[in-house]
Amino acid sequence: MDESTSIFKSNGSPSRITPSSSSFNGQASPVLAVIMDFRKQDSSANLYPASAPAASQYIKPSSAPENDFWAAAGWGSSAAQTGPSFPKAPTENTHPDSGNGDCLFEFDDPDGVDYSSSIADSIRGHVYECGLRYHAYHAGKYAYPNDETEQSREEIKHTMSVMLCDGQYFFASVEEALENGGHVLDLGTGTGIWPMQLAESYPDAVITGVDLSPIQPSFVPENVRFFVDDFEDEWVDPVDKYDYIHMRFALHTLKDRKSLMQRVMRHLKPGGYFEIQEIDVSSPRCDDNTLTPDTPYAVRDALKLLGAGLHAMGADISAIQKTAQELREAGFENVTEITKKLPLGLWPADKNLRLCGLFWRTSVMDGMTGLCSRPFQAAGLTPKEIESFLVEVRKAVMDGSIHTYFPLITVYGRKPLGG
Repeated sequence: MDESTSIFKSNGSPSRITPSSSSFNGQASPVLAVIMDFRKQDSSANLYPASAPAASQYIKPSSAPENDFWAAAGWGSSAAQTGPSFPKAPTENTHPDSGNGDCLFEFDDPDGVDYSSSIADSIRGHVYECGLRYHAYHAGKYAYPNDETEQSREEIKHTMSVMLCDGQYFFASVEEALENGGHVLDLGTGTGIWPMQLAESYPDAVITGVDLSPIQPSFVPENVRFFVDDFEDEWVDPVDKYDYIHMRFALHTLKDRKSLMQRVMRHLKPGGYFEIQEIDVSSPRCDDNTLTPDTPYAVRDALKLLGAGLHAMGADISAIQKTAQELREAGFENVTEITKKLPLGLWPADKNLRLCGLFWRTSVMDGMTGLCSRPFQAAGLTPKEIESFLVEVRKAVMDGSIHTYFPLITVYGRKPLGG
C-alpha cells in the first residue's frame, strides 16, 4: 500500500481550507468575544507575551484591526506572533477540493470500485435529536453534537488549552521529526484547528486529521488533509507509519481504549510518540475549602450524572486518570504525565488563569445542553427533566464564591526503538 494512504485511500486532492468557508458564517470569533468580555471585566489584564500562538486566525481571518484577536487582547498584531499565517483566498499555497460534488472526500475500495457517490450522504449527513445536530456516520457513537455551538466551543477550548500550556501545542519530543517531514495523525480532530496551526509552524510535516463529523473547512494548508472515519475501527494505514499520534478531548468518549492503544503502537514508527490531552471532569477540585464534600454544588451533581450517562454509553469520564498506566501496559516507554490546573470562572488572582477560567466557563455554559443531552438521557432523565436540572447547574457555574478547578492532563509515551 502507498505510504501516503491514510485511513481511507484518497483518489484526489484532500479538501482544503479558505477563509471564506468559516464555520461561523461571518459572525464574530467566539474567542474574540470572550476576550472582549474579559477586558470589560478586567481592563488591567496583562495577558501573555508576544510569543503567544495565533489562536484565532482560523476562526475569522481578517485584515481589519478590530478583528485581530491578539490586538484586541492587548498582545499586539497577530503578524508579530509565532503562530501560523493564513492565505486570504485559494492561491499557490492551497489546493481546491477534489471536485467530488458536495462530498468532502473521495474514497476508493481496495478492488478499485469508487463508492464516493454512494456513501457521500452518509458521510456528509447529520442526525437531529432534541434540537441538536449530531454526526450521521456511525450515528450515536459520539456523545456530543457537532453543530455550530459545539464547533465554537471547540475553538475556545483549543485556545484555552494552548494558553494554559504556555503556548505549547505538544509536550512529546517530536519537534525534530516535525521539522524533518514527519507524519502526524490527529485523532478526533474536530474543526481541525490543531493540525492546521501545527502545519503552518511545521510546513514539511504531513498532518492528517480524522473525525466522525465532516465539520472541517474546505481549504487547508498544503500539508494537511482530513478524513471522515471512526478511529476506533481498524486502520488501513501501513504499520510503523507515524512519527506522532495526537488525541485531545476525546478519550472519555472511547469504548475500547486498550484496543486503540495497541493500534496506535502498531502504526507508530519505532521511537514515535503518542500524546493524549484531556480535561478530567470527573469531579471539581478545590484547594481553599470554598467547596467541601458537604457543600451543595449542582456542578458536582451534574458531573456525577454525566459520568453515569457516559458509563451507560460504554465510555469512562475518568479515563485520563488511568492513561499513564494503560500506556505502560500497552508497551510504551518513557511515559510522562503533566497536569495543569484549569479554573472555572474568574476567581484566580493570576490574570492568565483568570482568562483561561473565563474561556472554560464560557465553553461550559454555551455547550451545557449539548454536553448533557445524550448522556443524561442514557442515565434515565427526560429532556424536560434535563432542562429543569440544568437551571441550577448554570447558576452554580456562575457562582464566583466557589473556587473550583479541573485538571488538564497530558500523558505521552514513546514506542520502543526496537519496535
